[in-house]
Amino acid sequence: MTKTVRNIRRKILAWHKVIGLIVGLPMIFTVVTGVLLQYPQLLGPATEITTAVVIDPQQATHWMRGSNFGLHHSFDQGLTWQEAPLMWSPGSIRRLVFSPTNPSQVYALGTDALLVSEDSGRIWELLEMRTSEKQTWEQLIDLSVEDDASLLVLTDIGFLRSPDLGQTWFAQNLNSGNSQSSAATLVHNLHTGHWLEIAGPWSITATAVGGVLLVFSGFSLVMIKRKNGRKQNA
Repeated sequence: MTKTVRNIRRKILAWHKVIGLIVGLPMIFTVVTGVLLQYPQLLGPATEITTAVVIDPQQATHWMRGSNFGLHHSFDQGLTWQEAPLMWSPGSIRRLVFSPTNPSQVYALGTDALLVSEDSGRIWELLEMRTSEKQTWEQLIDLSVEDDASLLVLTDIGFLRSPDLGQTWFAQNLNSGNSQSSAATLVHNLHTGHWLEIAGPWSITATAVGGVLLVFSGFSLVMIKRKNGRKQNA
């Protein structure tokens, strides 16, 4: 190896270390903050925000409210509240709707799931919204309960419709003609890992941890090499 080639190699290695130091630290901050956004509970208790409210048509003093914390009951027109026990976490509640044909039946739509109660909100069950079409992860936005026993759920990519109160479901995409919206949804699903459904966020977290470990191991190798070089020169 000629002297000129060795000098070029040293300069490339020197610049590589500088660029690694400059890019590595922001990369760690980006990865850590991204993981924290995946698991906001690690940031401490959040502020409760009420997002939905409904009055029991059979008992005017019975109110229900939904929030980013879950469901709560009041039996004194909102003066005091108690939490409704849920076996499934629906995410932040978006809509509470009593059935127009069955006053004891009430639906709670969260960002992640749809729950139904047959006894005015005392016991809740999960309504699985499975369709014949392969669906990516969808965020649930709004709910409509019709007089003909049909349900219509608005998602961030289209509609989910059930003609039989949640027994069967059919998907319908939003044909808005906006390709950027579809591209944005695709990028969001890829970035958050939601295209892998439940395993998605875990895979993104594992990848992020691996990236941090690579940065730290790279720094460690540079420091070890520098230390060994000093010993050889001593």
